[in-house]
Amino acid sequence: MFENMVNMQLMMFSFVAVGYLIRRKGIVSTRGRQDMVDLCIYVTLPFNIFCAFQMEFEWNMLLAWGEILLLSVGYNVISVLLGKTLYKKEKTKRRPTLEYGTIVSNGGFLGNPVVEGIYGSSGLLYASVFMLPVRIVMWSIGTACFMGSKKENLLKKVLTHPCIVAIYLGMLYMISGLELPRFLDSTFNGISGCNMPLSMMLVGMMLAEMNPKGLIDKQMIFYTSMRLVWIPAIVFVITAFLPVAPLMRGVTVIIAGMPAPVTTALLSSKYDGDEDYATAMIFVTTILSLVTLPLWSLLLG
Repeated sequence: MFENMVNMQLMMFSFVAVGYLIRRKGIVSTRGRQDMVDLCIYVTLPFNIFCAFQMEFEWNMLLAWGEILLLSVGYNVISVLLGKTLYKKEKTKRRPTLEYGTIVSNGGFLGNPVVEGIYGSSGLLYASVFMLPVRIVMWSIGTACFMGSKKENLLKKVLTHPCIVAIYLGMLYMISGLELPRFLDSTFNGISGCNMPLSMMLVGMMLAEMNPKGLIDKQMIFYTSMRLVWIPAIVFVITAFLPVAPLMRGVTVIIAGMPAPVTTALLSSKYDGDEDYATAMIFVTTILSLVTLPLWSLLLG
C-alpha cells in the first residue's frame, strides 16, 4: 500500500517537474498557460468526470451503495460547513481559494488509486460511488466559492458549467446501462487520460511563475492541518459510532484526508482567486500527505 501511494505521488511530482521546466524554458508563455487552464476545465476535466461514471449499475448493490452515498453526503456536509465558517475573517483573494480547498479534497485524482492500493477492487468500487456526491459538491458549491461576487447569474453559471453537465450525462449513462461504440469509448477515455498529466503540468507551470516568499504562513499551517488532520479526524470519530463496515469507514476517512485538489489552482487562475497561494496549498499538502495518509491507514487497521 505505502509503495503504491509513494509511486502515485512521485508520478504526480514528475508531471509537476515537467510543467515547471516547460514554463521556465519559455516553451509555453503565460498566455499559453492560461489557455491550457481553459482546455483543462472545459475539455479534459468534463471527459474525466464522465468517464468516472463508467461503472456497472447493479440493483442488488443498491443498499451498499446507499450506505456509502450517505457517508459521502455526511462528509460533504462537514467539509462545506468548515469551509464556509473558518475563513470569514479572510478579506483577500485567498478566501475563495481556502474555502474551496477545504470543501474539496484530491479524492478524484489521488483517492481512487490510494484506496485501491489499501483495499483492492472492492475499495475502488466504493470509492467511485463515494465520489459521486463529492463531484456534485465540487462543481456546484465548490465552484460557487469563486463566483460569489457575481450573484445575478450564479445558479445558471454553476448548473450549466461543463463539469456539472458531465455529471448529468455520466449519471444517465451509468443508470441506463448503455454502451458507447468502441471508437467513442476509446476517444472519451483517451481525452480523460490527458487530464491528470495536463493538470499536474499546469501546477508546475504555476510554480515556475510564483514568488514563494510569504506563502508558507500561519494560515497555510492552519489550512494544512485542517485538510490532512482535522477533517479526517472528525470523520474518523463520527464513523466510529456508526454501524458501518470497516471497508466503508476506511474509504470515507482516507478520501477525507486527501491533500488539496489540483482544481484549486485551476479555478483560482480562471476566476481571479489567489493562484500562487492555491499552488502552494497543493504542493505543501501533497508532500505532507506522504506522512499523514499512511498514518490514517494504520489507525484504520
